[in-house]
Amino acid sequence: MVAFNPSMIVPVAKSAEFASDTGQERNAKSILLDGITKQIALFKNPSENGRRWFTIGKTETKITLRVNNQPIKIVGDETSVVVPSEHFEAAMNHYAKEIRDGKMDPALVEADAGIVARRDKLRKTREDKKKPA
Repeated sequence: MVAFNPSMIVPVAKSAEFASDTGQERNAKSILLDGITKQIALFKNPSENGRRWFTIGKTETKITLRVNNQPIKIVGDETSVVVPSEHFEAAMNHYAKEIRDGKMDPALVEADAGIVARRDKLRKTREDKKKPA
């Protein structure tokens, strides 16, 4: 065993094992991947409560991927796509893979900017509330 050295202490974000588990400063990619998992669960259990990114029709399901309650561009400038309902889960898993592989990064740039703006606004609001009147 190697002796302890203080340089071994690193932020969670730099950890190979726990980098996605920081719980803070989440980005559009992690929010979207978590959301896709939630949408699959909602699709499988229609009675479960939660905001849905999909609308089920007679034979097809319309899908919209969202970050900060804003739709992101999926195909070109389109923010919604349609898939046969029986292939909903496969389509969502396809998008999750595309997101992990970085193929949707250009669409996530705007979403990341929105996340930062919202986070900054909330921090400022909290700071303003702490200041004496």
